Amino acid sequence: MRATPLVGTLTSLLLVAACASPAHQSGNAAPAGSPDPATSAATTGTPASSTPSASPSPSARPSSSATTTALVLGPNGLGSLKLGMSREQATATGMLRPFADYRDECALAQLRPAPADKGNVNHSRTLGIATIDAYGSIKTPEGARIGMSSADMLRIYPGWTAVNDGDATNGRGFAKTPGNNKAVYRIATRNGTVTQLTLQYANQNCYE
Repeated sequence: MRATPLVGTLTSLLLVAACASPAHQSGNAAPAGSPDPATSAATTGTPASSTPSASPSPSARPSSSATTTALVLGPNGLGSLKLGMSREQATATGMLRPFADYRDECALAQLRPAPADKGNVNHSRTLGIATIDAYGSIKTPEGARIGMSSADMLRIYPGWTAVNDGDATNGRGFAKTPGNNKAVYRIATRNGTVTQLTLQYANQNCYE
């Protein structure tokens, strides 16, 4: 009988056993070459998943609203435009369109944004800004305005005095300006309604 070498036999048996019994792995194995998600998150410090933060809704953003204060005529002027100002000072307020050339003692400009032939302002060579016309909804501190009834105007200024045989229904006259004894309100009426309202120096030399 021919004997089989023992070493060769043992080697063959070990190789067969290794191929037939692979080692068991618990859990789900990741594909080869892919990093483990838990390990990657722990290493980089970045969560595996994140929810983007929502931007503030338009209603949550702060809002601002501009408020407009109505200009008041008197007792010393209209807004930043004052009686007695030089032409340069008056122009610097930004409230006036350019002055026309002087006619005799005075030069005429118009308030912005008054319509044509409204909001006239006269500059006197000797007095500075001497007259300021109201227009639109501009009122005196006491509430007088263009478009109100003559009766209401007289209740505000009972001392209004007509000139040149006029009256409160049809005419023009003057009322004292509370707070400035150098100025008066020139107020004209037609058919029982106020049609003109001017703050002016009592001794202005630009008209009448």
